[in-house]
Amino acid sequence: MEILPTNKQNLIVPIMRKIVEKLVRLQIKAFTLVETLLTLMIVSFIYLGLSGSIKTSFQQVEEKVFFAEFEHLYQESQKIALARQTELDVEVTARKIQTPYQTVEIPDSVILQDPKTIRLDRAGGNSSLANVHFQTQRGVVTYQLSLGNGKIKKSIRSR
Repeated sequence: MEILPTNKQNLIVPIMRKIVEKLVRLQIKAFTLVETLLTLMIVSFIYLGLSGSIKTSFQQVEEKVFFAEFEHLYQESQKIALARQTELDVEVTARKIQTPYQTVEIPDSVILQDPKTIRLDRAGGNSSLANVHFQTQRGVVTYQLSLGNGKIKKSIRSR
């Protein structure tokens, strides 16, 4: 048996370490096809379960934002009519609420029950006792417009 000189031994030791490291890395097992399909199925069920609740939550937030925008549009329109001392029409149609200065889109989850035009006078008040009814999944949201002073009262009637 031949004994290697110490400088050759020093060369072989790092090479052997590299070979051992590669063997250890090769021993790591991967997922089998059945395990992969099972993981995919579990993730899919979790995704489907969460997507329904997220969609419902998003729809509720979208409705709240729409009603806040509608109230803001109405109040801003009153201020514009008063500041300019002109009459102003607020058109409430099936898909949008519009003034000459601003438009608010009605979300798909909200249904307007009766389209109308609300005329604001020079003082910012309206000239009718108009009601605006919106149908949502939770119920009917009604805005009662007061005669003269232009204030609005919001009421929600649950299903």
